[in-house]
Amino acid sequence: MRLSEKLREEHWGLWKRLLEHPFVVELYEGRLPLEKFRFYAVQDYNYLVGLVRSLSIAASKLAPFEASRLALEHAHFLATTEMRNYESLLKELGLSMDDVLKAEPAPTNRAYVDFMLATCSTGTIVECLVALLPCYWSYRDIALHNRGRLESNTVDLYRRWASVYLSDDYGKAVDEYRALIDRLYEAYGGDYKTLSYIFKTATRYEYMFWEMAYRMERWPI
Repeated sequence: MRLSEKLREEHWGLWKRLLEHPFVVELYEGRLPLEKFRFYAVQDYNYLVGLVRSLSIAASKLAPFEASRLALEHAHFLATTEMRNYESLLKELGLSMDDVLKAEPAPTNRAYVDFMLATCSTGTIVECLVALLPCYWSYRDIALHNRGRLESNTVDLYRRWASVYLSDDYGKAVDEYRALIDRLYEAYGGDYKTLSYIFKTATRYEYMFWEMAYRMERWPI
């Protein structure tokens, strides 16, 4: 069994909870209150900035060129195409870039981004990529698991948002990312217990991110 598959299997109890989080289920069914999705969009934009920085750090690690190339390609895509898509999404939600830039990251969002940046700054290339894997992979699994719920979804915005993660292009990007991690681990090894803990922590943060958005989390003081 390849590393990525082994990690998901070991932590399947956590992983499957991502697939059925209330935020996810209500979004795919078209029942999610728009203010919760608006809150998510603002927080996710800030998260993506952290993801771009984390991928940039990954690209600077001592690693085969293919790893640096893939990390830079993903960072460039997020910083250009994905950010432009988000700007369009924000307009549909009645938000401006000023609204997003002025918004303070929620506690969970701040902690998740700090975890990614710290892992990528101090860890190996495999540890860095594993820390980012649940974000990429879980959105694909969530989409595949909940695609049937889209059939009765009458909210066009939600259907278009979900369709991105059901696309062949997104699926190929996830497969490419997983394959790189698997190859690097086979070639250079690594401490499996450390990688397992990193994957588990990132998966927890993915769940907490949905919970944060569903509850529209604020700083308590």
